[in-house]
Amino acid sequence: MLRQQVRILSKALQQAPYALTPRPTLACSLSGRATFATSAYTVPSKGSTPEQTLFVVGLNEGKFFGQDSAEEALKLVEHVATASPEYTLLFGISEPELTELESDHKVKSGRLTPSRELEGKMLAEHVPIVQAGMVDKRPRRAVGRNEQTTKSHVSYLLWTHPREAVNVYWAYWRRKQYKDIEKRKFWSKTFPVSATAYFEERAALIAIRATEHVAALRAQESRNSTVLVVNNDIYDLVLQELNDMLGKDATEKLNTQKFSRKLRERAGDLCQDILDLWPLLFFIYFMVPLTIVHWFVLGADYYIKKSGVIDELLGKREARRRE
Repeated sequence: MLRQQVRILSKALQQAPYALTPRPTLACSLSGRATFATSAYTVPSKGSTPEQTLFVVGLNEGKFFGQDSAEEALKLVEHVATASPEYTLLFGISEPELTELESDHKVKSGRLTPSRELEGKMLAEHVPIVQAGMVDKRPRRAVGRNEQTTKSHVSYLLWTHPREAVNVYWAYWRRKQYKDIEKRKFWSKTFPVSATAYFEERAALIAIRATEHVAALRAQESRNSTVLVVNNDIYDLVLQELNDMLGKDATEKLNTQKFSRKLRERAGDLCQDILDLWPLLFFIYFMVPLTIVHWFVLGADYYIKKSGVIDELLGKREARRRE
């Protein structure tokens, strides 16, 4: 039944039938072996505690078909739903963003919203997977960081690294030229310190919350699988963090007080609310230079008028016309 539901949803997305070719079984390795932008982590069973599996899938921005797309994610959900009907969906976006997606894109008659109606919308690539979870009535949880918190952290690093702040003047006009991994490469090269608050910190928090979710399942002795959906700009960063948290010793350290406390403390630091310095940055790096230029223009205009150079030039032109 679940397989049929996902097939119907995937067809509705494309609005044309296509074959859902069975994917190879995603053998789960502790190091997160990847197939395209899909990886899996398994924490082995121990005693009466069954194994838990976390699948991680990366999506390209605004892509619905082909590699690294919503279509690929739907196929993964189909395989997971077949093996573990009580699966959970995690999304690397903020809670308000997930709530908005669920509110704006409700499932009608068991069909996904056609891709042509989603093109150009924010986080559109997540909508089909969200709707698949809605049809299957599976839990959906946002594990990303609040956008305002991310902005505040970025603004603080820009404030403490003024040499990077001045790059905003030219980088701002190129902000829409890059997507996915290329976007991270560009911003990390232009803002090597400040960009960590936008990419690395977001990835770390997503990995922490996903690990806490796996630990909670383990404490409940549940063998249900989990699918984590993230954008490809931070996909490999999330894997790096998960490699450390769900590595070879995951069986021993998960659910220990020391490891749980470490995760909570780090998550608290990443989610710490700090003063948003963007208004101050805007004033110093935009308004102050603009004011200085304005005063220079006014001063130049005053002294030119006072010197009479313009009147003299206009007088010579008038004389020439009369001649």
